[in-house]
Amino acid sequence: MNNNICVKQLPSETNCHWHKQNKEGGKLYTADEIFASNVCPIMFHTLYPYFLGAVFGAKYTYNEQGDCHVCCPAEKSVDVLVKVRPNDGKFEDWVRKDWRDVIHAEVIKVNGPCDYNHKVGDRFVFPTCLRTKYACPAGINNLFPFLKIEIPKCINLNKLRCPDWLENIYYSLSCEE
Repeated sequence: MNNNICVKQLPSETNCHWHKQNKEGGKLYTADEIFASNVCPIMFHTLYPYFLGAVFGAKYTYNEQGDCHVCCPAEKSVDVLVKVRPNDGKFEDWVRKDWRDVIHAEVIKVNGPCDYNHKVGDRFVFPTCLRTKYACPAGINNLFPFLKIEIPKCINLNKLRCPDWLENIYYSLSCEE
């Protein structure tokens, strides 16, 4: 899928770690500077609270490594594990080599068609390790309801999945009985 999403940070007085280098002229962020690792925007929005929890030391209990299981809202979802791992130098090229721990999600199962062609082994790095290239994930999460994102065909608005893939809970946006 191709979303022509862009967000402009306006000039402002700020000491924000993400945007202070752009305070004079602002910056235009394109889709590849908003959603790192070519992650589906819907998946990014689902992952954001779990990534944020990992930043602040949340303790997840899916396994002994403290990983968290999450899935996209598609009826036949993409299942991922949110992980915090030491930077072994084998992450994406844009991950700074001096960054100690890398927060990321790894696809462990694809249960049906995915318009973003995510496959087992794909990794989505939370861009805390390259703040000068990527838009602030908190800002993007706040803007998310207003972004013009094409809803992928794999999303069925009458059967949307809970992000906990260990449970089989679904929701419908159709409130007809």
